[in-house]
Amino acid sequence: MKKKLVIGYGISGRASAALLKARGCEVIAVDRKAGELKADVPVLLDTADLDWDEFDQVILSPGVPPSHPLVQKAREKGIEVIGEIELAFRLLENRCVGITGSNGKTTTTLLIAHVLNAAGKKAQAVGNVGAALAGAVLDVAPEEILVIELSSFQLETLTSRKLDAAVCLNITPNHLDRHPTMRAYAEAKARIGNCLKKTGRLFISSQVGKEFSDLFREKEVEIVQENVAAISPVEYTQLGKQNVEAAFSICTVLGVSEGEFASALKTFRKPPHRLEWVAIKGGVEYFNDSKATNIHAVMHAVALMKRPVILIAGGVHKGASYRPWIESFGGKVRKILAFGGAASQMKEELSSSLPVEVVATLAEAVALAEREAKGNECVLLSPGCSSYDQFTSFEQRGDTFKRLVTGD
Repeated sequence: MKKKLVIGYGISGRASAALLKARGCEVIAVDRKAGELKADVPVLLDTADLDWDEFDQVILSPGVPPSHPLVQKAREKGIEVIGEIELAFRLLENRCVGITGSNGKTTTTLLIAHVLNAAGKKAQAVGNVGAALAGAVLDVAPEEILVIELSSFQLETLTSRKLDAAVCLNITPNHLDRHPTMRAYAEAKARIGNCLKKTGRLFISSQVGKEFSDLFREKEVEIVQENVAAISPVEYTQLGKQNVEAAFSICTVLGVSEGEFASALKTFRKPPHRLEWVAIKGGVEYFNDSKATNIHAVMHAVALMKRPVILIAGGVHKGASYRPWIESFGGKVRKILAFGGAASQMKEELSSSLPVEVVATLAEAVALAEREAKGNECVLLSPGCSSYDQFTSFEQRGDTFKRLVTGD
């Protein structure tokens, strides 16, 4: 039997390797940080000279672009390249639902899993939410429903029709540092419709239907149920309209009643780093929205603030213009404190219309915000960028912000 090559040995890569080993396959992994990793399989640098005759399949981790030289080489050799989700799909018989979108995926995924469990239907949230689907394959119970958050990167390599239901929450500019155009990004998102079973149901938001209907022309789609505010109005507002509507649509397909959904909604807690209230100091409120890694997520966060905003933004630029902020922030954002790699571009694009001050680090931004904010204002960390210039993840960035604010 030939070997399997796993490209990228992070969460997905490790789970892929473990699943393949459990099925008796010999696995070799490559990673650009090979020398720093503890591993259960041989891990080589991704610049290693490989004997391609040894391999019959490549499993690509979502963080590695399909343009990677090893992927191109494998395809030239006629070797199949699939992703970790596709590997898991080929071995799964469980009911599965998929959630994608530019914003709100994780909250919606966790909400669906919470509602299903509360209604007595065993479920777990996996995928881009942080737990690899390939890892779940090893010990999932036959009756368990898998609620899978799917990023555009994961959808790029997904072909199996395994989803009983799916939803696309929204499509707004994101990951344009990896996808060559906005159209290519939207096409990747729309691929979720290709992963439905013949009897599967595909939901899209009215925004997706209005702006990208042509991408779903060959698919039978339903607009997510948009009149569910009466079910649980307080939670509907706190958790976000699109999250609740999408979760209700999916849960209904899986046999959850309106009453069960309303009851479960009241006990759900939003995950951290998503418009998370941190503290009030000197009358100034502080909010951690570190998960906001694209420009529209920031616009959404600012719109929900009840006070004038000192906005802390920055990190790694992802390719989209910040100019839509000018109209969106008018009269609401008093000042932007820009840090990290994207700071200079933010200043260049925005400073003619909005006050922008560039600082080097998040710590400097928080210190300046504390000096500048007035008692009727709020300080909002909503970066609009990925975290990888100064932090290992949006979680580390958000935790750092909270420590800087509280002193803990």
